[in-house]
Amino acid sequence: MEIKIEPVLLSDFEEVFAAVKRGLFDHVDAVFGWDDQFQRHRLKTQYQTDWFHWLYVDNKRAGLLCFKPYGNALHVHFLVIEASYQGRQIGATVMTMVHDQAITEIKQQVTLSSFKRNLRAISFYESLGYEVVDTDDSFVSLVWKVAS
Repeated sequence: MEIKIEPVLLSDFEEVFAAVKRGLFDHVDAVFGWDDQFQRHRLKTQYQTDWFHWLYVDNKRAGLLCFKPYGNALHVHFLVIEASYQGRQIGATVMTMVHDQAITEIKQQVTLSSFKRNLRAISFYESLGYEVVDTDDSFVSLVWKVAS
């Protein structure tokens, strides 16, 4: 199985929005209520196109990754693996690629947050060595530290 990460193009916005909606709708809707117009605006104004990457498995689009560098870390905004590709260790492989990039760029950690109600995601990240560092009513913040 060959997994590749490819940059998203500005012209891919509608496909990006659709992938984000497929991956996050249930959680966003349960916590805040999903509003297409608000979520489109948020993706266009609070995220940079170069943070988004398509995930390909054997040259077929299998998901979406959004992450950015900041300070001494990389921050993963979200990882969406399409339902038909889940359970194949694709997410773990992609996150290992993110970890490798953090090491190459001499970052100290990879950070992310998950909806508190998304127990499957939290368990997944903990299985990769992430530690919970903060929680609030809706979110859990996790950190993976680069070994020194």
